[in-house]
Amino acid sequence: MHSNLRRLVAPAVVAALLAVSLVAVVRPAQAHPDDPHPEDPAATETANYERILLTRNVGEPIDLAILPDRRILHTARNGDIRLTDPSTGITRIVNAIPVYANSEDGLQTISIDPDFENNHWVYLYYAPRLNTPTGAAPNSLPAGADESYWDQWRGHNQLSRFQWTGDGLDLSTEQVIIQVETQRGQCCHVGGDVGWDADGNLYLATGDNTPASTPGANGYAPNNDAPGMNPGFDSRRGAGNTNDLRGKILRIHVEEDGTYTTPPGNLFAPGTAGTRPEIFVMGVRNPFRMDVDAETGSVLWGDYGPDAGTPSDTRGPMGLVEWNQTPVTTPVNSGWPYCVADSRPYNEWNFETATPREPFDCNALVNNSRWNTGLTEIGASEDADLWYGDNDGDQPWPELTAFGTSTGQGPMGGPIYHFDEANPLTSKLPEHWDGKAFLGEFSQDYIAAFTLGDNNGAVTAIENFLPNAELNAAAQPLWDNPMDLEFGPDGSLYVLEYGDGFFRQNPDAGLYRIDYAPGNLSPQARITASVTSGQAPLAVEFDAAASFDPEEGALTYEWDFDGDGTYDATGVSVSYIYPANGQFFAGLRVTDPEGRIGLASEEITVGNTAPTVALTTPVNGLFFSWGDGIPFQVQITDPEDGTAVTCSRVSWTFGLGHNQHAHPVNSGTGCQGTVPTPADAGHGETENVFGVLGVTYRDNGANGIPGATGEAQVILNPRLMEAEHADSSSGVTVADDETASGLRALTSFDPEDWIAYDPVNFTGVTQVQTRVSGSGTLSLHWNAADAEPFATVPVSADAGWATVVTALPTPPTGTGQVFVTSTGGVEVDSFTFSNEALPEPSLNVQVTAETRCIAGRVLPAVTVTNTDEVPVDVSIQTTYGTRDFTGVAPGTNAFHAFTTRLASIPAGLATVVASATVDGSPVSVTTEAAYEARSCG
Repeated sequence: MHSNLRRLVAPAVVAALLAVSLVAVVRPAQAHPDDPHPEDPAATETANYERILLTRNVGEPIDLAILPDRRILHTARNGDIRLTDPSTGITRIVNAIPVYANSEDGLQTISIDPDFENNHWVYLYYAPRLNTPTGAAPNSLPAGADESYWDQWRGHNQLSRFQWTGDGLDLSTEQVIIQVETQRGQCCHVGGDVGWDADGNLYLATGDNTPASTPGANGYAPNNDAPGMNPGFDSRRGAGNTNDLRGKILRIHVEEDGTYTTPPGNLFAPGTAGTRPEIFVMGVRNPFRMDVDAETGSVLWGDYGPDAGTPSDTRGPMGLVEWNQTPVTTPVNSGWPYCVADSRPYNEWNFETATPREPFDCNALVNNSRWNTGLTEIGASEDADLWYGDNDGDQPWPELTAFGTSTGQGPMGGPIYHFDEANPLTSKLPEHWDGKAFLGEFSQDYIAAFTLGDNNGAVTAIENFLPNAELNAAAQPLWDNPMDLEFGPDGSLYVLEYGDGFFRQNPDAGLYRIDYAPGNLSPQARITASVTSGQAPLAVEFDAAASFDPEEGALTYEWDFDGDGTYDATGVSVSYIYPANGQFFAGLRVTDPEGRIGLASEEITVGNTAPTVALTTPVNGLFFSWGDGIPFQVQITDPEDGTAVTCSRVSWTFGLGHNQHAHPVNSGTGCQGTVPTPADAGHGETENVFGVLGVTYRDNGANGIPGATGEAQVILNPRLMEAEHADSSSGVTVADDETASGLRALTSFDPEDWIAYDPVNFTGVTQVQTRVSGSGTLSLHWNAADAEPFATVPVSADAGWATVVTALPTPPTGTGQVFVTSTGGVEVDSFTFSNEALPEPSLNVQVTAETRCIAGRVLPAVTVTNTDEVPVDVSIQTTYGTRDFTGVAPGTNAFHAFTTRLASIPAGLATVVASATVDGSPVSVTTEAAYEARSCG
C-alpha cells in the first residue's frame, strides 16, 4: 500500500499535470493554537477542492498503491488486480491471483517497494488456495471427532512479492516472504496492510482471525475456549499469544533473495522461548489500515473493536475502536483481547458455563487459553492514543462521532501529509495540512485530519476534511465508506471507496483523487451504455447526460469508442457498432469553457455476454429467524452457455450485515441448497444486525473472450426489528431505555413524523407484534408515509411496555418499504414480524336447550347467551322451525320456544349459528345443544 514515493515526480508527469490540473472540500477550520502552520483561509475553503472520480471499475475494492507515474494499482478480494490510468480514464484487470475466497479471506494488500523504480517489486498479501475444504467450518466438534478434526481447516495467508513488467505482474517471479497461520472456514479479521520505515524494514499488520459472532461473546471479547468449540472462537490463541503472528503488527527486513531477518528492537528478542521475534505490536484485533511514516519514524494504525453498544458489569466495556501512533523505537502490547481503549478490562468470562469470573488485570495480563502456545504472563496493556464508541460522550474527542452521519465505527489508519515546496504541481494539498495524520472512517463516511504534537500519538486538534454536507452543497461526490487512502507522488490524496453494499462491486464504489483547485473546478464525466456485452455486431448507445460542470458551464463531449486514443465522435449521446469480437474501452472526454477536462470509460465486451444471475428465493427483504436454514435457488441465463450452467462455479456467501459493513459467516457453492444462519446475531443487544446473501457466477467465456461474471444479492431481515434501527426517519427521537429490548426506544413520535424500513417483503408474515407504550395509534404504510395504511396498531399501555398483536391477513406483496406513522402519544420499542399461525377467530356464546309443557303441548326452548365482547347475530334451528336474532348485545340473551302443537316429542338437537365481525374479519360459530324427550298429557 504505502511506499514513501511521494517526492518522486517524473518531469513528464509534472508537465502533463500542469497542462490539465484536475481537483474536494474542507469544513472551514481555524488554525489551532498548537498548529505549526499559519492560518491560510484558502486552504480550508470548501470551494477550493474537488473530488475526481478516476474509475468505478474496482470490483469489491480492498487496497490501492500508486505507481511513480501516477497510475494506480488496486485489488479486489476475489484476486483481481486492476490498473487505472488517470491520463486515459481506462481501468484494466492486469492480473488474477488464485485465492482462497471465503468470508474475508482472499486478496488483500498491494504495495510497491520503496526502491520500486530500481527493483520493480510489488508486494501482495493474500490467502493461497491450498487444499482447504469448501464452505464453513462447524462451530463445534462433530459427534465422535477429536480435536485433530480442526487441522483440516488450518491454512495461512502469505506476503509475497512479484516483478512488475510495466503493465502487470509476472506471476512466475513470486517470492514468498512470510506466512501467517490462520483458522479457515470462518470469519473475520484478516488485516494485511504493509509499510516501510526509513531503514527499509517492512511492517505487516495481521488480524486476529476470530469471528465477531463468536458464540457467547455477545459483542464483547471473543475468548471462547470451551471444550469442543472451534479454536477459531478464541482470540487469545492469536492476538493474545506471544508465539503466534495473528493480531499483530510484524516488523521484518526483506533480503535480496526474498527471505527475511528480524531487526533489533522488536517486542521479543530472537531466541526468547515461547515468542516470535517478528512481533513489533501485539494485542490487536484488526489493524486493517496502517501507515508507516518514514519521516516521523512512527506507525499509524486504526484498530477495529467489538460491537457491544453498552458496557456490562459482568462482561466489560462497550465496543470501542482505536487509533494509535507508535514510534518505531517503541514496541508495545495493545492489550486485545484482554483490555481496550485506555486499558479498560474485559471479564475472563467462562464460556462453558456462561458465568463471569474476575476482570483481566491490564497491568499484568495472563493468557489462560487452552490454545495458548506462548508465554502465560504477557505484560501490561498499552493505553490507546484515541478511542471512540457510538456517541459523542463515549470518548475524549467527541469529533470522532460528531463528524459522522451514520452509525458504527470503522477506523482506517491513514498517512501523514508532507508538503513538498519543490513540487511544482498546484493540485497538491496546501501547507496547512503538512504534518497532519489522516484517518478514514469507513462506517461514518468521513475523513479526519489530526494535528500531532509528537510522533507518539499526542493529538492536539482534529479537523473534518471534506465533510459530506459541504460536498453535497458543492455538487461534489460524497465520501462513501473510505476503504484505503494514500498520498500520491503528486501531493494529491487518493481514496478507494467501498460504497454501500457487501461482498461485491457496489454501484457507488470507486477510486477518487482529491486535488487542490482554487478557482475553476474540473468537469465530472459520467458515461452510461445501453449494453456492455454481447455478440458481434454489437450496437451500443452511449450517453453522457449525467456529466456536469461545477460552475455550470457548457461542456463539449468527445468519444473514443475503442480506446486507441483517437476521438471518433462528439455529442452528448452517440452510438457505435462494434463489428468484431474483442474487449474495448469506450472513453469519454468532457471539456469545460476554460479547457479543464474530465475523463470516464466503460469496458465493452464483444463475443461473450455476461450472465444474468438472480436469486429466485429467498426474496429481497424476506424475514427470517436466527438459526433458520434458508433455502436458496439461483437462476442463471447466459446466451452463449445456454443451459450449460456449471453450478460448482456458483458461489454464495451469507454474512451478518452490521451498520455499514458485513461479516461473512458461511459460504459455499451450488445453484440451490440451504444456507445455515447463526443461532443469534452475536453482536450485542444494541446492535443493528441483519442477513446478507450474495451469489456470483462466472460463465464459460466464448469466442476467445474470457468468462464474465454476474451477481445478485438480497438483504434478509431478522423478525425482531428494533424501532431505533429504522433505515430512515423524520422527526423522531431515539432515547436510551434500559427496559427496551435493544436498550433504546423511539420517543417524540408525533403526527407528521415517520420511520421506514427498506427493503421489506412480507412473504410468510401473518402478524406484527408491536412493543409500545402510551396511548394512540400507529399506522403501517407501503412505500410512502402518506399512503393509505394497510394495518393499524391501537395502543393503550400507559402503565409501561405492552405487546399489541396485529393480524396481517393480506399484507402488501413484493419488495418495498414499510413506513410507520403515529397519531402522537406513543413510544415504540420494537416490531416483530412473525410467521406464527394466527388463532382461529371464535365467538363466545353459551347455548342451553330444554323442553317445556304449556297447555298440554311440548315446546323446545333454546337460550343463547352472548358472553363475547361484540354484538352477535344468532340463528336458532330445530326440527320445529328457525328463529333469527340480529345484534344480540354482549351479556344479553336470545331466547325462543318453538310451538309444536304436540303432546310428546322425541329427544333432539338445537343448532345455533352465531356470527359477527371480529378484528375486521367475519367469524361464524356453530354450536349444538340437546333437549330431552318429553310428554305433556
